[in-house]
Amino acid sequence: MKEYALYFMPDISGFTNFVTSTEIEHSKHIISELLEILLDNNIIELKLVEIEGDALFMYTTDFPLFSELLVQSKKMLNAFSEHIQRYNTSRICECGACVSAQDLKIKFLIHYGEISFMRVKDIVKPYGADVIKIHRLLKNSIPSDQYLLISQSTLDFYKEEESSISEFTINEDVYDHGISQYAFTELKPIAKPSNIEVKLTSKPSREPEINFNIEISGDINKAINYISDLRNRTKWYKLINNLEFDDFRINQAKTIHQCIVGSNVVNVETLKWELNTSERGYGERTYDMPNIDDYQYYITLQQKNQTLQLNLEVFVRFSKSFQDREKTIMFLKEAWLHSIFELKIKLNNLSS
Repeated sequence: MKEYALYFMPDISGFTNFVTSTEIEHSKHIISELLEILLDNNIIELKLVEIEGDALFMYTTDFPLFSELLVQSKKMLNAFSEHIQRYNTSRICECGACVSAQDLKIKFLIHYGEISFMRVKDIVKPYGADVIKIHRLLKNSIPSDQYLLISQSTLDFYKEEESSISEFTINEDVYDHGISQYAFTELKPIAKPSNIEVKLTSKPSREPEINFNIEISGDINKAINYISDLRNRTKWYKLINNLEFDDFRINQAKTIHQCIVGSNVVNVETLKWELNTSERGYGERTYDMPNIDDYQYYITLQQKNQTLQLNLEVFVRFSKSFQDREKTIMFLKEAWLHSIFELKIKLNNLSS
């Protein structure tokens, strides 16, 4: 007896160019975040078959209403687009992947057809001609990068809900198995950039407790990328013993990581503040340091021809009951002096 399923594929548009023309390290993190966003917004309990690079291959044998498929597609679209926009406003890194992530789009393909299963050891996957058909439909002549495509068999299956499909455009393409008809509609997210702007941090208005200015050789974007990469932190930052962070996520505004300072675990938030167009900056803040209610530092870089001007500002607000403030400031200043010296060596080596 034949069984039938509804195949569903969200596919990221622009993936090939994004991966081949940008830094692979950050591009893979961005794509994994976006695919997770899609999975987190699976509200009709679609079963995931596998992740296919830039796409999710999913199916269900519990057939939803067509209107529910529209809601599902739009929910994933809005979550995807909102994440892209929020990521764009939160980014600190200026590598090609981080800058061009905002150009990624999403398309959805739905196909109704037969389903059978193939087992290879403990792996069970859908198998058959209709699995091939939905993958063939990824290559089509739709003049858009963001759309919902439904195959002819899906149209036929949902003919009782014709009113929900009235705004779709009918089209067809020639494939190796013959002509395939389908319908599509362009999709526009409802997320508005003004609603998801990252709130910038305001630096304290007072003079910093610690302030250094140094000159470095190199490129401003390479420098800020190195500074903001948490994997590099223990190579130059002498105030900590170690870091704990999610290596599958890119450090950006509001990211939280843990610094190990002696026997203390300190939660640290990445900051973003208002900068001039010629500047790049990286900062962090914590409320967890012993005897210190608020600790913030800001590193600002400005390109001056072939050199960089690096300015460090450290703001420390001590607990009211803490008395040994001058000694602590001297300790922090000494540690930062060694840190900036090490950072200068590392950044100079990047440009050599």
